[in-house]
Amino acid sequence: MPKIGMEPIRRSQIINSTLECICIVGIEKMSLDMVSKEADCSKGVVSYYFKSKDNLILEAFRAFLTYYKIKIGSEVRQDSTPFEILQIVQKSALPQYYNTNNEPEPKLNVSDIDGVELMNIPPAKKAKLFVNFFSRAMIDTNLQGILQEVYKEDYAGISSIICYGNKIGAFKETDINKSAYAIMALYIGISMLRVVGFKPEQIYDDIDVFWSVVNSMLSK
Repeated sequence: MPKIGMEPIRRSQIINSTLECICIVGIEKMSLDMVSKEADCSKGVVSYYFKSKDNLILEAFRAFLTYYKIKIGSEVRQDSTPFEILQIVQKSALPQYYNTNNEPEPKLNVSDIDGVELMNIPPAKKAKLFVNFFSRAMIDTNLQGILQEVYKEDYAGISSIICYGNKIGAFKETDINKSAYAIMALYIGISMLRVVGFKPEQIYDDIDVFWSVVNSMLSK
C-alpha cells in the first residue's frame, strides 16, 4: 500500500469531525472551534486546509455524497446482474428507520484511507446529515451545484444499469430516461419519508413497495 501523507489524513479527520458536529448541533451552529476540538487539532489547522466555514460545509457535503458512490462501487462485482446492482444501490442509498431512544451511535467515517470496509455512517447520523444538508441546499446555490453534479452522475449510472438490463434481456424498458428519473425519485422520496419516520400502518415494508414499482417499470 502506498504511503499516505499527513494532509489527506488530517483532511479526512476534519471532514469526519465536521459531520459529527453537524449531527450534534446542526449546520448553522457548527463552528470551526467546535470542529477543531472534535478533530483534536487547532482552529488554525482547520482554516489552513478549508479556509472558511462555508468551504468546509461544501467539502463535507461532497464527502457525504461521495461516501455512497464509494460504498456502492465496492460491492458491485463484474458478474453482478442489473437487478443485483440496483439492490446494492437501494441498500446503500436508503437511510434506515431508527429509534431516537437508541444508545449513542459510534463515530462515523466517510474516508476510505483505511479501507472501504471501515467506512460507515450510523443510521441516525445518516438521517441527520441528510436533513441538514438537503435543507441548506434549498437556499445555498453552491450546495445545489454539488447536488446537481451528483444527481447527474446517479442518473447516468441508473440509466446505464437499465441499458445493461435491456441488453441481456433482464429488463424490457423502452423509455430508459423516464425510468431512470423515476427510480431516482423513488430513492429520494423514500429517503425523506424514512428520515421523518413516516410509514403508514398499511405499508408493512416500504422496500417491497419500492421494488414493486421498479419491477412494474422495467419488466413491462
